[in-house]
Amino acid sequence: MQEAFNRSGMQSLSFRLTPHMLHDSGVHEIKCPRGHEYSVVLSAAKYEILYDLGMNALGDGYTRESVSSFASALERFYEFFIKFQMVNTGTTSELADQAWKTVSNQSERQLGAFTYLYLSSLGELPPELSSNDRGFRNKVIHKGYIPSVDEAIGFGKVVYNHIMAVISELEVKYGRQKLYEFYASQLPQGGSSWVVSESAKSMNLSQTSGGTSVVDFDTMLKRFSR
Repeated sequence: MQEAFNRSGMQSLSFRLTPHMLHDSGVHEIKCPRGHEYSVVLSAAKYEILYDLGMNALGDGYTRESVSSFASALERFYEFFIKFQMVNTGTTSELADQAWKTVSNQSERQLGAFTYLYLSSLGELPPELSSNDRGFRNKVIHKGYIPSVDEAIGFGKVVYNHIMAVISELEVKYGRQKLYEFYASQLPQGGSSWVVSESAKSMNLSQTSGGTSVVDFDTMLKRFSR
């Protein structure tokens, strides 16, 4: 872009952006037509990315895929919470990662770890999916049910409010700075000398308004309205 402006001498130009598939690492190495190499980094926690995918799938009409992404976002948020609490107890990230491997393939164990760590650190039981919400999730993911748009939005709202409720508790208990420092340590890092960073639209712990990262569901939903 700098070279194009220097060559043309114009104040405004149009540029064509080349679409790329999302990479699991969040780091996308790109070479422009003139040979310049740079990285586009999706600077977001995994649960934030997955929730964005759910919202985008919903906007494209893929309701079943949106529910699956919302469910995955909640599980990855459990992982985020568990590792955050491990850091708070003085456990090294290496040991925490090693312990996570013992439960990484078993959702029920992850939920159990989340529940007990939440109880021990915050002194109360965490919010959890109702039996109806769990049944709906399993019906979609395991039985191939194709939900309506309203059903998908309803499940997305439940997951979103669960995550926001826990984040609100963490902000009160530990303070924004401590929470953000851990969050920043979990973000992907680009390897190129030129890096362009993008954030998730649905949730973003790096942004605050009024001293909190918590945003109500309807406000978030408007970001994805078409």
